[in-house]
Amino acid sequence: MGEVSVRRVRSKIIYRGRVATLSLDTYHKPSGDFYIRETIQHPVSVVILPVLNDSRVLLIRQFRHAVNSIIYEIPAGTTEPGEPALACAKRELAEETGYTASRWKRLCEFYPAPGISTERMALYVAKGLKKLEKRIPMDKDEQITVHITPAQKVLQMIRKNQIVDAKSIIGVLWGLDRICWSG
Repeated sequence: MGEVSVRRVRSKIIYRGRVATLSLDTYHKPSGDFYIRETIQHPVSVVILPVLNDSRVLLIRQFRHAVNSIIYEIPAGTTEPGEPALACAKRELAEETGYTASRWKRLCEFYPAPGISTERMALYVAKGLKKLEKRIPMDKDEQITVHITPAQKVLQMIRKNQIVDAKSIIGVLWGLDRICWSG
């Protein structure tokens, strides 16, 4: 990361929600100018690329309030206070898909929207998948269906703009290229 020459000189919380906090931040530039930005403070999140032994991927479809649409994604979720990212990934995979995994590999971390949010996501690939005998209840605000999809079709869905979620696109492209087909 580069040297930061801009300083935050003030931060005022204007909203505190269940998961995120919105602050109004004032910054000072080396030129002497000041400017204000809204920032969403968000805990670390995880995104999981679950791959079956035959290279099929577990996609989920769920309603997303912010875009008022049902979209295809790969499983993801936000860490609870003090929860390690891998523990969160295991919990979210079970809750959202009804599967567990015996092999986990952390691939990378990324900021999905650094212009507005502090959220950092850890990407995992999950293999050795096994369906749970009893489904874990989803969060009350979730309505998710699982779609087992061949990897090639998932890539086509990205090309055809049928998968429009950035974390899912990153997870699929990074994960399938680096893990599923090359080792």
